[in-house]
Amino acid sequence: MSTPLLEVKGLKKHFRIGNSSKNGAVKAVDGVDFTVNKGETLGIVGESGCGKSTVGRLVLRLLDLTNGQILFDGVDLGKLNQRQLRPLRKDLQCVFQDPYASLNPRMTIGKAIAEPLIIQAGLSGQEAMQRAEALIEMVGLRAQASRLYPHEFSGGQRQRIAIARAISLNPKLIVADEPVSALDVSVQAQIVNLLGELQTQTKVSYLFISHNLSIVRHISDRVAVMYLGQIVETASRDQLFDNPKHPYTQALLSAVPEPDIENKRDRIVLSGEVPNAANPPSGCPFHPRCPHAVQRCSAEKPIFREIEPGHYASCHFI
Repeated sequence: MSTPLLEVKGLKKHFRIGNSSKNGAVKAVDGVDFTVNKGETLGIVGESGCGKSTVGRLVLRLLDLTNGQILFDGVDLGKLNQRQLRPLRKDLQCVFQDPYASLNPRMTIGKAIAEPLIIQAGLSGQEAMQRAEALIEMVGLRAQASRLYPHEFSGGQRQRIAIARAISLNPKLIVADEPVSALDVSVQAQIVNLLGELQTQTKVSYLFISHNLSIVRHISDRVAVMYLGQIVETASRDQLFDNPKHPYTQALLSAVPEPDIENKRDRIVLSGEVPNAANPPSGCPFHPRCPHAVQRCSAEKPIFREIEPGHYASCHFI
């Protein structure tokens, strides 16, 4: 079996409350394990505030981890300082939710895409601009657009520009954090299809973070479901959507609109609110809202285990 491109083990990120450790900490990510294979897309889904975006930023080392390991191509990123990380930056790229915020408004998009090619790839200014124009055409825009500024494009076009910049250095992994959530539905489909075409051409791996389950189902090979800073279920796309095991996953999928009335799931309405990550519940983190919870759930944390080949979940009653 081939070695995963990315292997995350026991990943934790706790944000201290106030200036004193006595005030406690928000456990944004609290012991996460997953892998991403070469050329694969792993989708991470969950409610807002579950920690999925924090996981993406930790993988990119935009945040320092509290504990755990991030093994990228056999290198533990958590042990590297910023100087040591710099040579690896070209292999780890990102596409954020708001492309306009990630583009310099005073720089033409041609220069924005050419800049990393000059700094990381060592190309001359002319070579970098030629490569930038080729990338702009690759994502479905005209090469002449290289002379325009970010404000002169629509949201979907700006996201194409962000993708062009992300693939400019032929990365091995792209972290796409809600890359289509701010776009119109028709544009969302175009961007998702573009990401799929680029993956076919370049064999890049994606860590695709989203709350849109329909898009995750379309683009992902495997899916991990997060709740309150922990992964509660992971499986192949078809396994998870056709036969969800964890009660939280079942509730999430029941909320997805289903055009086929005959196959429509019964709606599962969860009671209560998502617990405070600074004071998570004992035992199973989902037990205060779980319709199947018993006394054991509040006292004993379930083991994240393999239920069937390739399908893992953490629940006492699976």
